[in-house]
Amino acid sequence: MTWRRVLVATDLSEESARTADACLDLPGPPRLLLVHVAGQGGSDPNPALEAEARRLALSGAEVDVRTVPRGDRTVVHALLEGAAEAGADLVAVGARGRGRAVDRLLGSVSSGLLRAARTDLLVVRGERTGPLLARPLVPTDLSETSLEAAERLAAAGGVGEGVLLHVGERVPPALATVAARLGLDPLVRPGAAVPGIVAAAVELRSTAIVLSRVGARDAVAGVRLGPVAEGVAYAGPCPVLVASPQRLLTVVVRELLAPEFPLADGVWRDYHQTRGDPGVDRVFGLYANGTPVSLARCHRHPDGHEVDAVFTPEPFRHRGYSRRVVGALVEACHNEDLYMFAVSGLEGFYGSFGFVECPESVLPPAIRSRYEWAAGNLSSAGVTPMVRRAGWFFRGA
Repeated sequence: MTWRRVLVATDLSEESARTADACLDLPGPPRLLLVHVAGQGGSDPNPALEAEARRLALSGAEVDVRTVPRGDRTVVHALLEGAAEAGADLVAVGARGRGRAVDRLLGSVSSGLLRAARTDLLVVRGERTGPLLARPLVPTDLSETSLEAAERLAAAGGVGEGVLLHVGERVPPALATVAARLGLDPLVRPGAAVPGIVAAAVELRSTAIVLSRVGARDAVAGVRLGPVAEGVAYAGPCPVLVASPQRLLTVVVRELLAPEFPLADGVWRDYHQTRGDPGVDRVFGLYANGTPVSLARCHRHPDGHEVDAVFTPEPFRHRGYSRRVVGALVEACHNEDLYMFAVSGLEGFYGSFGFVECPESVLPPAIRSRYEWAAGNLSSAGVTPMVRRAGWFFRGA
């Protein structure tokens, strides 16, 4: 976790000076760019900004300064555009600047940067209890995104007595091994994530909290800022370094093994409480960064095979995930006649896999019995009977 160029947002307040001082502790050290967003037309040299740069230079830092006019932009957009133009890979900001208010945990600029930044972000807050990375606290759920942040920190060097923290009721078996590999001490605390992280930081007198801006499910859902990172940035007792994931999303579609069926049950929890049975079911899932986020099932009845439980939770929809899992199912089960009750309006979707509408009487009795309560009026039940006769299917890439 090293940076070549750090944009330090400054409003020339004491809070901004503390933010710049914290950046002097970063490994490298990186070159600092002090950016002050001025009012309309305010791009002239600023003596106070130049003086701040000279102060930092006395500590050995390489410092550039820039005053940029706000124009029609918000201060947040002006800073983000400045970071992109300068090639900054970290933006640093104080939790509150001149416009601080006692009832706000983050100022409007720091809050806006937290939500919109596409680089790493350092929010400097709380009392300084030592060099920034002397005692870092690194929360993890052992997901790929959280471990990436921890690995980047360990690779940077210069880390003191760091702690790898997992908040939850169970101790992950791999926590100690991962912590040892990263040179961090493992720690487990029960309870909810954000309060547990904040409490541990207070207890350990952590000098910084380092975490990914998204968890596993946030990343695959396309969420830009996860609730844990947001909560810690707002409530942390020390500087919070929010790392932006750098690895690409890994998507894999495959059939689940029997020991993985509880994972499918968890995804289906909000879908009629569906549960899989390895004895009669084949379940196909799309895994995004190792997390199952879309499922389809082929259920073997005594007299036929039914496709059902095609489900993608709301945060992961509109990404083509259902099409990919249904394609995998049909490709794997193409030697069987496949029957289904398609949700009305999705006939065209299933038609693309070779399903055609059919009379209810075509369905095997065991499958047909699932909708006996509709007394033949399937349109009122919102479903359409469909069949796909056995035959080769190739889903492609």
